[in-house]
Amino acid sequence: MSTAQIGLLTLVALVVAVWLLLKWHKQHRRQKLFNLPTPPRFVEYIKNNVAIYHFLPEHLQQELLGHVNVFLSEKYFSGHAGLEVTDEMRVTIAAQACLLLLNRTHDYFTHLRTIMIYPGGFKNPNHEGPGHHLGESWVRGPVILSWNDAKHGGLNAKDGENVVIHEFAHQLDQADGAGDGRPYIAGGEIRTWGKVLSKEFQSLTTKAKLRKRAFFNHYGATNPAEFFAVISEHFFEQPRTFKRKYPELYQTLQNYYRLDPASWLEKHIKK
Repeated sequence: MSTAQIGLLTLVALVVAVWLLLKWHKQHRRQKLFNLPTPPRFVEYIKNNVAIYHFLPEHLQQELLGHVNVFLSEKYFSGHAGLEVTDEMRVTIAAQACLLLLNRTHDYFTHLRTIMIYPGGFKNPNHEGPGHHLGESWVRGPVILSWNDAKHGGLNAKDGENVVIHEFAHQLDQADGAGDGRPYIAGGEIRTWGKVLSKEFQSLTTKAKLRKRAFFNHYGATNPAEFFAVISEHFFEQPRTFKRKYPELYQTLQNYYRLDPASWLEKHIKK
């Protein structure tokens, strides 16, 4: 082996070693943050503003609090249109976003760094045209949210409308660089995902064109990416009806999120 080849192998080994060290450091730091007690006032914000929290089993409540600790340490929140960001805003949004991370492997929306918050509906800051947006999600960020609507969505856990869940579902979908309605799916589940979601997307599209009433918000008929975001809202907020009306689609999302929100409500009702 030549000196040049030895040098190249040494360099490659060094790069790999540094990468592994950084990865270990990141995981170690996250685990430390995850295990820290969540400040009591932060827990109160969640109890007061995130209704779904009260339906979660105790072990998922604790997991959510740990994820909020990590999320808040890694994401930057910026206020716009005169809005001053408060801890209540940060925590309320973080808790709703982290619902999508419960009970499964993830990387805390790895490409996202910034959450931009407006007081209410906003004009798209990247386009000249008019508009009244409640939320937006961009590949590799940012996520943009209306605070009024983010808080309202958290307070009402039964209407199937939650702008934070919607936009962060887009972040999951966009993690591979394309917002196409198919987030990263384990190999064995890809075929089922495509078959089931395509069928129900087409069904909703038909109902929307005919202006027929549907369980899912007609906005989900815009494209497959919006369909995934919309059904994610219903999955977390109206799971019992979702499961009854669309058992195959519900099972597909249950396999992806590794959660069964319908069971949370059933146990809560029995108490």
